[in-house]
Amino acid sequence: MLDKLKSEKVEKNRDAAQSVVNDRLDMDSRGVMQEAQLIGGALITILILALVLTEVHGAVAVDSGPFAEIVTDLETTGVAALSLLVVGLLIVAASAIMRYFGGGFGSR
Repeated sequence: MLDKLKSEKVEKNRDAAQSVVNDRLDMDSRGVMQEAQLIGGALITILILALVLTEVHGAVAVDSGPFAEIVTDLETTGVAALSLLVVGLLIVAASAIMRYFGGGFGSR
């Protein structure tokens, strides 16, 4: 009889643990998780792009010559473009969070 009670308790705990695991798996398939993964991936891509461009710029210095003015323009425009891209992604993230809580810029 004691073994039967222990067995029932173990089975009950196993079912509770499986329920928690299933809830976690269901949470990964929700739309907000997919948006978070998309935004996080985009931010990581921007970071890698910025690091690569910084290393290339450091390795190839064009201070004079026919392309010096073009390089200067690309430096200022590139920094502004990456900054605007990051701000845009933050706005998309804020919109996703607001939509998750029932408000926001768009509806699903």
